[in-house]
Amino acid sequence: MRSADALRQLFGSQPCADRLAVAQIDALLLDMFAFIPAYAAFLTLGARALWARWPRLALAAIGAMLAAALLDELEDLILRELVTSWQSPMALFEPLFWTVRPKFALLGVGEMLLGVLMLRRARLTRIAAVPMLAGGAISLALLFAGPHDPWMMKAHTFAWTALLVVALIAAVRPTLAEPARRA
Repeated sequence: MRSADALRQLFGSQPCADRLAVAQIDALLLDMFAFIPAYAAFLTLGARALWARWPRLALAAIGAMLAAALLDELEDLILRELVTSWQSPMALFEPLFWTVRPKFALLGVGEMLLGVLMLRRARLTRIAAVPMLAGGAISLALLFAGPHDPWMMKAHTFAWTALLVVALIAAVRPTLAEPARRA
């Protein structure tokens, strides 16, 4: 959405527009109070688990992920205001752009930092670093080259899935994800 007219077109005519607006507000609340905190915790705890060798790099990853989550929360607040006010002022559309793009950029950077941290671990984690690094790099490239390309979100999904697989395996067999031994 880039204008109030685009917003009205998205929601259509009455009586569906009001129902869709209520559903969108419910979805935004679920995003704000469940999904965003969950992914922020998952990614920051992943960075904390990879802290051992490069704490400063892990701290940078944590900072990127938390900043992205904060921008995501701000995005939802702006979207909520846009949805509740059919005569949304154009002034709300510009801050929406400046929350969405930096959020995705920070997520991509954070994923790549996590990927680098994963390279310093056991073989399983080094293998999982590949989709983590690729997911971050692809999502960043598409953010600038084709921000509406569905592969941008799929790249994030691949990166997060790699981290989830490592976390699940490490929960059962921690030695498979421990730091690589120094020579």
